[in-house]
Amino acid sequence: AEASSDFTEVDKAHMRHALELAATATGRTFPNPVVGCVIVDPISGAVVGEGFHPKAGEPHAEVFALRAAGHLARGATAYVSLEPCDHFGRTPPCSRALVDAGVIRVVVGFVDPDPRVSGGGIKTLLAAGVEVVVGCEEAACREINADFIARNT
Repeated sequence: AEASSDFTEVDKAHMRHALELAATATGRTFPNPVVGCVIVDPISGAVVGEGFHPKAGEPHAEVFALRAAGHLARGATAYVSLEPCDHFGRTPPCSRALVDAGVIRVVVGFVDPDPRVSGGGIKTLLAAGVEVVVGCEEAACREINADFIARNT
């Protein structure tokens, strides 16, 4: 399986919402990126969970959004402004958390430039049978993390 770049206007609107959440932590996440996550019930279109990464050492955006969604994450779509992490750092990998929660589709803003992650989170999701869409609102997702990208490329 491969990631696609097949996103809709609805996907773009949810990603812009994830970016608004991410922006609330601007200047507080160094050396980490600012990241937002929105979990949506694809049938009703309702947002069932949302979160952002508040600062380094705190849980990532996906963790807060999954906690808020609870059992409603099963069968849902997650919008994440940056590829979910795939390594055990101070927190366990978000790619696994999304899989374990039963999310069936993940829309990613852009691939993480950090060599510890880059493409790994997407591979973990695809291997678990999750549909992955990459590049939704990519320019805006990159712009909000210009400093993080510069440090990791």
